[in-house]
Amino acid sequence: MSLLIPVPQRCALLSLLLATIAGSPQAAEIALSDGEQAVTLDPQTLSIDWNNVQINQATLRIGGKTQTVTELRQSAAQQASWTLMPARVRVRASLDQTLSLTFAIDDTVTIARDQPVTLAWFDLPHQATRTLYLPFSEGMRVPTDHPVWAQYLQQHHSGANTTQNLKMPFWTTRQGDTFISYHLVTATNNQLTFTEAAEGPTGVQAQNQAQNEKPQLDMQASHQFTPLNRSQDFVVRISLGDNPLSGAKQYRQWRAGHHQAQPLAAKLQHNPALKKLIGASQVYLFGKDVLAVQDVKDWWGLKNWIMSHPELTLSKEATQELGNLKQGQDWLSRYHKQLLVNSLNTALNQLFPAEPVQLNNNTIESQFNAAQLRKLWLSNQAGRYLTPPDSWGQGLASSMITNLQAAGLSKLWLGLDNWMPAFYQPQVVDQAKSAGYLVATYDSYNTAIPAGLNDGWLTAQLPGEMRTGCAIKQANGTKKKGFRGHGFYLNPNCQRGYVEQRIRDITRFGHFDSLFLDVDATAMAREDYRDGTSEQQMLHAFNDRMQWIADSTSMVLGSEDGNSLTTRGIAFAHGLETVGFGWSDPDMRNNRQSPYYLGRWYPDHRPDFFFQPAKVKAPYQTLLFAPQFRIPLYQAVFHDEVINSHHWHSDSLKFSNVRTERDLIGMLYNTPAMVHLSREDAASPDSPRIKALRHYQDGYLPLHRALWDQPLVDFRWLDDEGWLQQTTFDDGSRVIANFSGQARRYQQQTVPPQSIIATLSDGEVIRWQSQPNL
Repeated sequence: MSLLIPVPQRCALLSLLLATIAGSPQAAEIALSDGEQAVTLDPQTLSIDWNNVQINQATLRIGGKTQTVTELRQSAAQQASWTLMPARVRVRASLDQTLSLTFAIDDTVTIARDQPVTLAWFDLPHQATRTLYLPFSEGMRVPTDHPVWAQYLQQHHSGANTTQNLKMPFWTTRQGDTFISYHLVTATNNQLTFTEAAEGPTGVQAQNQAQNEKPQLDMQASHQFTPLNRSQDFVVRISLGDNPLSGAKQYRQWRAGHHQAQPLAAKLQHNPALKKLIGASQVYLFGKDVLAVQDVKDWWGLKNWIMSHPELTLSKEATQELGNLKQGQDWLSRYHKQLLVNSLNTALNQLFPAEPVQLNNNTIESQFNAAQLRKLWLSNQAGRYLTPPDSWGQGLASSMITNLQAAGLSKLWLGLDNWMPAFYQPQVVDQAKSAGYLVATYDSYNTAIPAGLNDGWLTAQLPGEMRTGCAIKQANGTKKKGFRGHGFYLNPNCQRGYVEQRIRDITRFGHFDSLFLDVDATAMAREDYRDGTSEQQMLHAFNDRMQWIADSTSMVLGSEDGNSLTTRGIAFAHGLETVGFGWSDPDMRNNRQSPYYLGRWYPDHRPDFFFQPAKVKAPYQTLLFAPQFRIPLYQAVFHDEVINSHHWHSDSLKFSNVRTERDLIGMLYNTPAMVHLSREDAASPDSPRIKALRHYQDGYLPLHRALWDQPLVDFRWLDDEGWLQQTTFDDGSRVIANFSGQARRYQQQTVPPQSIIATLSDGEVIRWQSQPNL
């Protein structure tokens, strides 16, 4: 009978028998086999080799302690199980095309809520690993011997979780021509750590190596068992592949097999309005008040009128600056005109306020009525100084839509950062929809702040019962502070009825056919000890809320990031093609003399932060934007499911010294541009920002019309330096991008500098060149 047992199994069983006879606590290595696949695994340290490829270094610790192995069983060539002591963690390993590891903590183990049990299970085989492929943002390609990358990951991503920080719960490594991918099926309660490899040779050998070799980036991963997730097994799937997208393709296949994929084609069948999103560039319209400077036709008349109306409360600055100006003696500068309009808008808001928010009254109707009263009162009182009231508006005006159409822009998603512009001019929303555009408002239910703190932040104006009663309670008993430390973050499974009614009311009064729901799709999973919500349950609550919107309303739904764990119901997302960076960098945040300064959050109708061009400083310019370090991991999973673009902090025109790289990456990956507009930016069909939109449409619209429902199936460099790159889609369409400043040849065709050539499956050829000075 022994002859029927495979040789690796006989060796493992013999070693186990000898160890048992000797009474040794040290377990033998386990040999798993499946056809030509052979895995050797040390159950005590979790050192793993697969077909002579090192998968994991010997590192396993639980609660910081090494473990011994008991109850080791291997009844088949593909499976084994054992228990780690003293932690009492049960482990199962199985090999079936992929290597699956499952860890479960025994029910008898006591876990205090502020003292989780940490399983340190992964340590990168750094000496054998050449490259890391990480889904931070769209996808990062990280050479492990690159010192700047090593420093950046240690400073900015060490301690990252695998729900919000890692945009998809896997990573891929390269050893030679083999690509090893690690998929965390249990994506919650994990942490990644990046360090510089410490071990190595000593003495003279180390000195010689230090002169000839670069330090190696190292990476570790751990999982925490807590009182709220202890019944959930921790599961990891490890697979081998032959190209950098192997892990993404494995993950895509897994999502489809677990009924998590929602293709855009299926969403379109449910909501025909989604057709407007295909080929549409993304546009945010800024300005939230009723009146813009373009709406004034008699400045001195308006100035004298406002100063003579005591019911209009003006600021001290406005009173001093405007009060002494005399017609015929002084002149109204651009500053004075903007101050006058801002003061009038503020006074109107104070004269006709909306009702206070209550749990049984979201005041959306009150806000709409207040908007109409302000507009009617101003027209009656000061109409002779102004253009007709139906033409008014900062963030939304009929002239803007007319000029967008006149420019030949046929497909746009128009987003408002505040629903009030639509409440002032709902007929303009209808005009935009008739023009073929989607019109959306920003909304959010994740931070609640008290009244008076920032009343202009409408989405955070939630009832006190929600602010305190739905606040997430952390393991230490404190409530989780909200965005930028204001108010509290809320549990999405709390007061759903209020949320649903407010969304219905915003849609009805604003006439919107799209909604951008901030934060819900970022996979911001937290444990909530207020009601015992685990991280996994919180992700489910986010998904359920978004799916309800998609199912119960006619709006095309989008959200921030579109992290893979929270994509239910969404058709688009903003955030992965350019993520936020340098948040604490003084040159970017505070130094107004720096070329890297992002700008003030002023003026309200056109904040410098969003409109003022800036340069990207080192090392971000290289690490985050050089095409050699980018890889379309997210698009390989989601191209035909979620249309992703930039974070709204960084539209396509924001960064002057990486604009070409961003333009070409967008065309190569087939993702839309984003351009911010204010009323003054849309004053003419030939204004610079509208011309830029028209240029982006020339390339993106025909490409996306052909490829929106096609998976991205291949990515490769066509030269050794990565200046010439190609993506391939499921129907055979190919896009080649030349990032260099010189024309380059590939297979009988010349690709001009800083341009793309797309060859579609029907033979159509699309050529497009970045024009950063447009």
